[in-house]
Amino acid sequence: MVSIQFTSDVGLGKVAVAAFGIGFVMAVHLCLLFYVVLATDAGWTYHNATLQWAVYMVCLTFFHFSEFISTAAFKPGFVSYESFLLNHSDAYQVALFTSWVEYWVEAYFFPDAKFRPLFMWLGLLLVVMGQFFRVGAMWTAKSNFSHRIEIAKRKDHELITHGLYTYIRHPSYFGWFYWSIGSQVFLCNPLCTIAYTAASWSFFKDRIPYEEEILLDFFPEQYPAYKARTISGVPFV
Repeated sequence: MVSIQFTSDVGLGKVAVAAFGIGFVMAVHLCLLFYVVLATDAGWTYHNATLQWAVYMVCLTFFHFSEFISTAAFKPGFVSYESFLLNHSDAYQVALFTSWVEYWVEAYFFPDAKFRPLFMWLGLLLVVMGQFFRVGAMWTAKSNFSHRIEIAKRKDHELITHGLYTYIRHPSYFGWFYWSIGSQVFLCNPLCTIAYTAASWSFFKDRIPYEEEILLDFFPEQYPAYKARTISGVPFV
C-alpha cells in the first residue's frame, strides 16, 4: 500500500515528488536551451523550435515553482501539493495539452510560421511582466494572499492597498492574465492565443465580481473608496 504521504495533497512525499519533477523538467530544458544557443551544427529550423520550446518550459516550470515558494513563505500552515497549482483544474490541464499539440503540429507543418521574433519578444515581455506582477502581488499581500477565495474574515485579515495594489486591485490576476496570453504569443500559437484570452477573461469575469462582493462585506468602509480609485487589472471587468 502506498503511504498517505504520497497520496494526500498535504503529504510531504507528494510535495517532494512534485518538486523533483518540476526541478527535473526545468533542468532538462535549461540544458537544452544552453545546447541550442551554443550549437553550431544544428539545423536552423530545429534550432528555432527547440530554443522556443525550451524557453517556454523554463518559464512554465518557474511559474509553478514560484507559486509554491510564495505560499510556503507566507502561509506555511496552508502549503501543500496544491500550492504548485499543477492540479489547478481539468480545464487548465486541457489548455496546457492543447497548446503543446498546437505548437508541435504547426512547428512540423509550418516551421517558418512559428519563428516570429517580434511576436516572441512581445510574448516573452508579457510573460516576464505577468510573472513579476503575480509574484510581486503575493509577496506584497503576504499572509493576506490566498489561492482560494476566503469567505470568512480572519482576525488578522487586512485590505492591502500599497505597492502593486496601489492602482490595481488584483495585481495577481493581472499577472496571470497576461502571463497566460504571453505564453501563447511567445509560442506563436494563434489558435491558443485567442482561446487563452477568451477563457482567462471569462474566468475572471465571474471570479472578480464574486471576490469583490466578499471584500466589500469584509471591509465596508475601506473597499468602496479603494475600488473607486483603482482598476481591476483585467480589461472590461
